[in-house]
Order: sequence, then structure tokens, then C-alpha cells
Amino acid sequence: MVLSEKEKQPISIYSEIYSTKSKGFKSKNDYTLKSIKAAREIANNKKMICVLDRGYDSNQIIEELDKENTEFVIRIKGIRKFLFKNKAKSVKTVAKQRKGKIKMELWFEDEESHEVYISHTRAIMPANNKEYTIVIVYGLSEEPMILLTNKRMKSKEDIIETVRYYFCRWRIEEYFRVKKQAYGFENMRVRSLKSMNNLNMMTTIVLGHVGKLSDSINTNLLSLKIKIRSNSLKNKVLFWYYQIAKGIRMILSQAKNGISRLKNIEVRQRVIQLRLKL
Repeated sequence: MVLSEKEKQPISIYSEIYSTKSKGFKSKNDYTLKSIKAAREIANNKKMICVLDRGYDSNQIIEELDKENTEFVIRIKGIRKFLFKNKAKSVKTVAKQRKGKIKMELWFEDEESHEVYISHTRAIMPANNKEYTIVIVYGLSEEPMILLTNKRMKSKEDIIETVRYYFCRWRIEEYFRVKKQAYGFENMRVRSLKSMNNLNMMTTIVLGHVGKLSDSINTNLLSLKIKIRSNSLKNKVLFWYYQIAKGIRMILSQAKNGISRLKNIEVRQRVIQLRLKL
């Protein structure tokens, strides 16, 4: 998943449904590394930053990203242990001993600002004996959120930027929600994995076009017309996919004659088959 240039809308560049019972299945990490490799090839090996949730807190994934010199921001589990000044401690313990000194505001779709405080420290991961930066975010819930990154921090702005990178992930969660709700992705009537992936590919292509429309929401006439037809109360949102989906649905609901009025369709003469009179 990447973010579009202007409106920062999520666009899927690699998507695959898999099963643990599939032939040749190795592990979840194997599919994750496959997707990262595909993203790197699409990016033509240019600089990119991988942002991953707790489900991808894995030594194997971290090692692979390091090997390819790919910068990452991963939310890690509190039970993970690192070496802090040569003493092994869980990151959760260290997080509770510190206080956030950097103040920042986060904005989500509810248009409410969330005030959080950030702290950071350096630590060594025992699995590979490499040093990383641990960023701790306080104020979103009772437990602090802990991020691991191999990005070099030179200023307070770098720390804030790293946190913002991670919170761009919520757009990905919204992407999958709109995929299920607005496009009925889970309401499929196929059973084979191949058919599921075919439907997934078609839906991914459609949402890719929606993402491009969203990125030109205020400059492209088609995007503006779709936005107006959605009859939405909000003129400016952070995530456009719902409005675009509603706008397209409202436009198509007026098409009573299908595509016959838009395109000349060849009408073939009925073929009269040979009949024998008995």
C-alpha cells in the first residue's frame, strides 16, 4: 500500500489472499517479505519507508529490511526486550519509566485533535546486535504506543515525522473497511482461492482508479462532479473513498437504460436454424 502524492490516499500496489492450507505455504512472514519485495520493485528500488503494525513485529522482517537498506517504522509489542545501556529490559518497562517531552497534535477523520507526548531512546536488539531508535507515544490510551525504527534521528522534527508516518496507517484500515462495506468484498459468491484472488484483483484495480480520482478531487472536473453527487455534508475530509463511492452510486442509479444510450451496440439478426417439418 502506498499513499497518493496530493491527498495521501491509500492505493494498493500488491494484494494477495492466501491460506495456511495452500500448497507450498511456508509462513505469514514469507508472504510479507514477498509483498515488500514487490513494492521495492515497483518503486524501482528508490528510497521508501515501510510502516508496519504489531502483527509484523518479527526479527526476520526487521533483518530483511535492514539487509536491503530500507527504512522502516514498526509498532512493536511491549514484551520485547532490548539492551538499554547493556541492561536487558522490556520496552514496556522502559516506556513507563520515561515521560514524553515532545508535544504534538494528531488529527483523525473525526476532526478532533489528539494531544500526545513523545519520548525516544536508543537501544540494541539482542537478535542481531544492532542499534535502533525506540519512539514512545503517550496520550492515546492507558498504555503507551511503542515504535521501532532504523531511521536516524537528528532533530525533534524527525521524531514527530516518524510518528506521523505511523499514523498514516489508519488510512489503510479505512481502505479495507470501504473495500468491504462500499464494494461488498466479503459478500463474494466464490469458493476457490483462485477465484477469490481474481475478485480481489478486480476490486483492487477499481479502488486504484478511485484513489487517483480522490487525488485530483479539487482539480479534476469528473472528481468534482462525483463529489457533488455524493451530497455529503463535509466539503473536506482526510479520506475520500466513501464520498467517491457514494457519488458513483448516485450517478449510476440514474442510468435507467444501461449503456445502450452511451454506446452504439451492434444488433445482430436472429439466426433461423434449419427446421424439418414432420
